[in-house]
Amino acid sequence: MKRLLTLTLAFSIVGCAQQASMPTERLSPPILPSSDHQDSRVDGPIGATNLLPASSQSYGAPATVSLPATADSSGGGTVSLVFSDTDIREVVAQILGSILQVSYTIDPAVHGTATLHTAGPLARSQLLPTLQALLAQNGATLVQSGGLYRVIPTPAGVASSTIAGSPNTSGSQLYQLRYTSAVDLARVLQPFVGQNAKIIADPGSNSLVISGDPDTRATLAALAQAFDIDLLAGQSYALLPTPEGAAQDFATSLQSALRSQGGGLSNIVRVVPMERISSVLVVASQPQFIQQAQRVYQLLVRQQRLTVRSWHVYYLQDSKAEDAAYILQQAFTPGNITASPSSSDQSNASAGSESHGNGTTPMADTGSGGSSLNGLGSSAGIGTGSSLASGGSQSSGASPQGASQSTTPAQTPSNPLLGGLSPTGGSGGGGDDAGTDAIRIIPDPQNNSVITYTTQEEEDVVEAMLRKIDILPLQVRIDATIAEVTLNNQLQYGTQFFFQSGGVNGILNNAAATTSYAVPRAVALATTFPGFILSGNGAGGAPIALQALQAVTTVHVLSSPELMVLDNQTAHLQVGDLVPYLTSSSQSTITTNAPVINSVSYQPTGVIMNVTPRVNSGGLVTLDISQEVSAIDSSVSTTTTGISSPTFSERNVTSRVVIQDGQTVGLAGLITDSATKSNSGIPFLKDIPILGLLAGTQSNQRTRTELLVLITPHVLYNQRDARALTSDLEDLLKNAAAVPTELNGQRSSGSDDPNERVRRALQFGQ
Repeated sequence: MKRLLTLTLAFSIVGCAQQASMPTERLSPPILPSSDHQDSRVDGPIGATNLLPASSQSYGAPATVSLPATADSSGGGTVSLVFSDTDIREVVAQILGSILQVSYTIDPAVHGTATLHTAGPLARSQLLPTLQALLAQNGATLVQSGGLYRVIPTPAGVASSTIAGSPNTSGSQLYQLRYTSAVDLARVLQPFVGQNAKIIADPGSNSLVISGDPDTRATLAALAQAFDIDLLAGQSYALLPTPEGAAQDFATSLQSALRSQGGGLSNIVRVVPMERISSVLVVASQPQFIQQAQRVYQLLVRQQRLTVRSWHVYYLQDSKAEDAAYILQQAFTPGNITASPSSSDQSNASAGSESHGNGTTPMADTGSGGSSLNGLGSSAGIGTGSSLASGGSQSSGASPQGASQSTTPAQTPSNPLLGGLSPTGGSGGGGDDAGTDAIRIIPDPQNNSVITYTTQEEEDVVEAMLRKIDILPLQVRIDATIAEVTLNNQLQYGTQFFFQSGGVNGILNNAAATTSYAVPRAVALATTFPGFILSGNGAGGAPIALQALQAVTTVHVLSSPELMVLDNQTAHLQVGDLVPYLTSSSQSTITTNAPVINSVSYQPTGVIMNVTPRVNSGGLVTLDISQEVSAIDSSVSTTTTGISSPTFSERNVTSRVVIQDGQTVGLAGLITDSATKSNSGIPFLKDIPILGLLAGTQSNQRTRTELLVLITPHVLYNQRDARALTSDLEDLLKNAAAVPTELNGQRSSGSDDPNERVRRALQFGQ
């Protein structure tokens, strides 16, 4: 019964524990913006633009003049005429009476003879024109009145107002005009009207009345038809776009260029400015004139692209506005640099040396470049700074803030990026006044954009450079382990000698046979200064090194952070305390009972690390590493001028190494040797020889420790690598959501959950 009660209680405890646990939820995939989302941040010109649309042309077909059709005498005739000094009256009788068989009359005043011999047969339609020609030789003409043909003298035929019954008889005919004014055309044709013809214009119906014999009427009608053409159908047009507000200037320039070619084209080619649509309309009667006008227009546009500036805005995606503007100003306006780039490297590198409170904190300059080691057991760093960079030389390049801020471009040389043009837009250096219309590059940090005032040619170069600058930077995950290794007989020469001497191979083989830890089969060790590079397949370099050391000594991990940082940016880690200390004390000697004024500064202690990765295209990672481990040395106290201040023990290393993505670099050699003596027991009795062995305890201990820094970079090339990293972290922390609940059941000493033993015994543990 008692055993059953115990089991029931155990099941109840397990059930409560399971209900209290919170399941870990997977991170939801990122929400991508919908396709219909419209971003208001669009790159492009501001206001008037120099980018002109394409011109449009319309070429007209040349007007064709159709002449009156003539009778075809090539064949098909059936009548042959042969007259030799025949009376004209007999000729009329033969043609009109015998052949055509029409009614006719002959005026008694008509007399004469005719001689005619046709080379071939004539058609019936050719007989009347032939007769009309024979009558004209004898001063007579043929007039048709209804169905009656009358042969009368020529003056009477012209004077009469008889309407010509057919094209082959004399009289008057009406010609309707379509495109030309009848009054103007009659005035033009009047010099061609002979004594036997007449032309009258009718403005109302826009027509011409032509009187005369058939030949005269046909000639005047052909001239009228030649003038009565559609001039607009033969015109060619070109609509040439211009910058806003420059239509009149373009039109004036085109007209001046056309007049310079002999002056003839100024009347043939018309240029019409159209300010409302910012265009110029060119009208010409021939297509080749349009092409000549376009050639002049292209020259004007090309010059406008080189000289006229306008505003443009570019919204950056992956860069900062100040950084991009600083680079562009260095390239295009080296004499007028106003942008201030973000000094992330300098600020991150000096993050651990900020001053807190009054006064300044003395910090050692770790330098840059090369490699340096310093394994100080105890160093009094109060009020003094000492350089620890003994290897290599420190870079002395000017900081971005120290760049020239001059705004006078008078001495600025010609920029090769501008195609020989100076930044002021002219061909030379220019003076102070030349910069009013010079190229300008302005950063807009609030919208993370760059605003430029450039010509179209300069805009193309600036935009191409921005495409190369504004790129997505790589991300690097840095896995760091800072451990303190106790040196024993097997590690008497340090961890670096232990790894390089081959002792790690036996340790790893033994560990693979006796433990369940996954040890790689092949381990590659490469010697570097001041450490080593370790790589292999399996769990990775840092766990391999720590497991090998744990097999022979005690390893105390001080910190094991995982940092995510952008390429060429500095990751800063500081875990520790800010320790206050007095730097100075002063009191006025003039004022009686003046208070003592103390100046207090703060010294950061603990684990401080700065890492700057730089990734190349081949996967090699250059790491600038600055590692420091410091603490208060309680065994030493420094008193200077009556001021008691703590003594700090400091171990730091600064190095630059190049390793492959995924390899582990180890920095070692920071060895600390400390000796401790103690004498405790019953007062007075512990100091008596021989008796003191029973009344007290004496110890004399020497401890040697070495600081080991293991760093492994992992390059994230795209979002897929970032998602894979997130999934790995989720797999490693499946019960992360239940950790706070389990911690509530732990004791303040940090011991295990008392219910954990019961769950394991019943095999309900996770």
